[in-house]
Amino acid sequence: MQFTKIALAVASIVAAGAAVAAPNANRIALSAGASAIQGNLTLAMQQLCTQAGGVPSTFASGNFTTVVCANTAVTSGAAGTYATKPNADFINFNGTNYAEFRVNVSNGSFGNIQILNGVPFTFRDPITLTQIAAPAGAVIVGGVNDVNPDTFPASTIGTNTVFASTSVGVAQTFGVAASLALYNKMFDAQKAAGTIPAACVATDTALSYCVPSIGKAQMATIMTDNDFNSAYLKGVGFLTGLAADDGIELRYVRRVDTSGTQASAQNYFLGLTCSRANLPIVPEPTSDDEPGGLKDQLRNSIRVYAAGGTGDVRVELNKAGVFALGVMSGENNQTGQNWRWLRVGGASIGENAVPGTAGNTNSNTMKNGSYDFYFEVTYSGGNAANNAFWATVSGALNTLPAPVGLVNNADLSSGYNKGGNTCLPSASF
Repeated sequence: MQFTKIALAVASIVAAGAAVAAPNANRIALSAGASAIQGNLTLAMQQLCTQAGGVPSTFASGNFTTVVCANTAVTSGAAGTYATKPNADFINFNGTNYAEFRVNVSNGSFGNIQILNGVPFTFRDPITLTQIAAPAGAVIVGGVNDVNPDTFPASTIGTNTVFASTSVGVAQTFGVAASLALYNKMFDAQKAAGTIPAACVATDTALSYCVPSIGKAQMATIMTDNDFNSAYLKGVGFLTGLAADDGIELRYVRRVDTSGTQASAQNYFLGLTCSRANLPIVPEPTSDDEPGGLKDQLRNSIRVYAAGGTGDVRVELNKAGVFALGVMSGENNQTGQNWRWLRVGGASIGENAVPGTAGNTNSNTMKNGSYDFYFEVTYSGGNAANNAFWATVSGALNTLPAPVGLVNNADLSSGYNKGGNTCLPSASF
């Protein structure tokens, strides 16, 4: 009987140990912020884990990513290695106090201001592979902005304290992407008009001169709050110039107001917040004209969508048979996707539209000064300890090998930049 009691006691201790396995909560960093840099941020955290002698494991879905650093790769599930490994088996990312990094980019850049102000976010759980509330005791570290926080409209900021932002030392390129159906429509129209060479075919996306172009003035028209301008009256016909396309629904997959990508597009195409004579912005839809999916509103011949994160934009642009466009960061790769990059004002986002080929990383044309749709990335940590964490992450971002869509400090310092000010034009200072 005594042996049975001892065995039961040992079993209960083991069970309790299993329940509290995984890294201690104070070794879990919680972040919210820019979706535009989500992929490269993940690579930076993986690199910091490897530098510390650990093995990174990544659990990602759409706008949610969790990177875990341990002495071996970890798996999910209640009986998986993540749930059963003791705290001592987890390894802090190099130069930090954390062995796990959870980020939610569903609210975009301004999410980092919100999380520092106590707005609750959910995160990708390595055990259940679902989005759940953060474990008690996990540390909020702030996040990354595509642009300076002061580029957000006052209505977005509300009562949030806007913490000081610091340069990450890298710049993020952005581009305009179209669904395959819209891309082909624009290609055919521009080829017929002679602005695309006659020898080009629609699949020649690796030849920049064969890629259809959208003008800055055209994007400004689509983004402006005016149901009766030529874009909203004509829809697809506005971009093709063909009367037969007038009235065909054009889908503008707009990012939400908290998105740094949206702020960057408003800054680049509409002059906000840099111009004293600002154009009104077509508002973020708050209701569903089409039940299910993203919030949307049909305004004459343009349907406006409210996309929380970059992943939401990709989903809409990947749909077959729809004529849609949206702005995304250059780290997105059209390879294997149904969407396609457009040229902006005749300039291509990269040397060709297929990152990874011929050394192209969707930032080559920014580096040579022919493409200027980019912004220098900042972070907001809210306190000295968090800022030290982001300074370490910044170092990793600056040493990633050939990151797609990202320009590091060495290239910025020796080439084109904005002098750390969103409102400055791109120049070689």
